[in-house]
Amino acid sequence: MKNKKIKIVIGAGGTGGHLFPASEIKKELEARGYDVYLITDKRGKRFASQFKKIRTIIGGGLSGENLWYRIRSLSKLAIGFVQTFFHMMMIRPKVVIGMGGYISVPVVLWGKILGKKTLIHNADSILGNANIFLSKFADVVAVSFKNTKKVPDGAKVKFVGLPLRDEVKKIVDTPYPTINDKVPFVIAVMGGSQGAEIFSDIVSKAIAMLDEKIRKRLFVYQQVVQYDIDRVKSFYKSFNIKCEIRSFFDNPAEILKKCHLFIGRAGASTVLEVGSVGRPAIFIPIKHKDRQQVINAEQITSVGGGEIILQDDFTAESLYNVLKKFVINENLLENMAKKAKIFKLKNNASKNIVDEIDGLLKKM
Repeated sequence: MKNKKIKIVIGAGGTGGHLFPASEIKKELEARGYDVYLITDKRGKRFASQFKKIRTIIGGGLSGENLWYRIRSLSKLAIGFVQTFFHMMMIRPKVVIGMGGYISVPVVLWGKILGKKTLIHNADSILGNANIFLSKFADVVAVSFKNTKKVPDGAKVKFVGLPLRDEVKKIVDTPYPTINDKVPFVIAVMGGSQGAEIFSDIVSKAIAMLDEKIRKRLFVYQQVVQYDIDRVKSFYKSFNIKCEIRSFFDNPAEILKKCHLFIGRAGASTVLEVGSVGRPAIFIPIKHKDRQQVINAEQITSVGGGEIILQDDFTAESLYNVLKKFVINENLLENMAKKAKIFKLKNNASKNIVDEIDGLLKKM
């Protein structure tokens, strides 16, 4: 099917949780001959290396705690709404895809106003606020989980799954790494774009509390904010703990492949990757009134593949209490790894989403 003149706009911004799945959808669209554009914000551009045709707008969320923040955000949204109109008029797409979050709102709304076909994709186990609003206008509401919560009545829902990065697909059949005294016990600490700062002190202190004999066996990969790299690295060195500390890892799949224990947030993409490869996990969900990341993490923890520490309970002591139970029990970890591997079927999410796009175009 040749669609070289058919243009598609994807609206995604803010975090890697929106951009990484968008990148995989983009690959499948281009493989079928579509011409793909991305509309994102300044933050989103950091995760948009797979895109060549990028248009940037100003945006802002409405979940701030004070009135002044919300007023500023509304003004940014108004500017972004106007900017999106001009981008849409220049690109003239046939279909618009929204990946959730505030950036997708003006993109999908203008798509609807201009008579384009619209599809929104929801990554988490619960529909986000932006997608709840946009579901009233979207031709297709594509969801990652069959039991997605807060889907409004009347929404045209399609279960498609969540796109998995190619580098992770290559390691899904990798067995759980051997645990013995001759190889390092690898802990992967991935804070995500919104979680690295709170992890810097708490995780490092918890690991340092472990018995010296255990510490000598450890190798820690930890994501921290840029200004914390030297400090965290020095802290681990003072306890003779081998480590690699970065603000961003460009090989997360390789780290996940060889890690014995994962510690991190519970964004949908993170849970999907941990649950596809099968690694024991300690999830610290971002605190949110809708508990999206808690619900995501429960996909794995409810079957015994990991544990959750709520952010209000997240201290060095609480993490240490979970860590010490795991690192001294080889059989427990291996059993948890088997239980954590909950996504066992081939991931066809990108194909499923683009199939929906093909279907929408046939109706035009």
